[in-house]
Amino acid sequence: MLQEQVSEALIGKFVSFGDRMGAGIGFIGEITLALGRLASGKSYFRRVDFMSIVQRCGVETVFLVSLISLLVGMILAFVGSIQLELFGAQIFIADIVGIAMVRVLSAVMTGIIVAGRIGASFAAELGMMQANEEIDAFRTFGISPIEFLVVPRVLALLMMMPVLTIYADFMGIAGGFIISTMMLHLNPVEYLAHTQKAVKISYLWIGLIHSLVFGAIIAIAGCQEGVMCERNAAGVGRATTMAVVMGITAIVLATALMTFICHVLGV
Repeated sequence: MLQEQVSEALIGKFVSFGDRMGAGIGFIGEITLALGRLASGKSYFRRVDFMSIVQRCGVETVFLVSLISLLVGMILAFVGSIQLELFGAQIFIADIVGIAMVRVLSAVMTGIIVAGRIGASFAAELGMMQANEEIDAFRTFGISPIEFLVVPRVLALLMMMPVLTIYADFMGIAGGFIISTMMLHLNPVEYLAHTQKAVKISYLWIGLIHSLVFGAIIAIAGCQEGVMCERNAAGVGRATTMAVVMGITAIVLATALMTFICHVLGV
């Protein structure tokens, strides 16, 4: 009996996941069509709302990105020093921190922070509008909710994620610099020279591509869960939770996939 219940639960989860994936593909298609209409000047787009969302995605997230990136850089320096100190090669901490932060870690940590803060807020806002039938009102007046509500949020995150990622790169390297020079007593000039030599421009582009993909994932997950949530308070809560869970899970999967692709391409 227990095995049957477990099997039914697993089947139900897989079916629900499949339905959600199908709905997600359709949602991405609607966003693509809306972006096409925006590019041709046939979309209803309010720049004031867009700039407000940009400010919320960028300025109001800077503190968390600063704190987490700085601490991650410090942690990398500490962990690297434990092993490198055995060989008298502490200066290569600069290589570890610089490459790791610029290539992938800054984008991943920024994506997780933005998913928990901005992705959840997108889902909650649109979920409340869905529960209050405001989205139906847009459709009644002939205004596409995808164009009016979703597209500005997607574009705002696509714009701000690379900026936040570059900022996180500097903060992570600064964290490693602080630990290496103040606690491990490495030469500051030599540390910066090693960082500059180790971090290639191709690593920066890889990190920026990661950030663009993560921005799209977070925006789509948050907006999809909000627009498609149930019309009650419990549904809004579940949509908010699912937006964060799906966003972070998709970020991890996308990171693994892009890392494999970079390895195959030799970059």
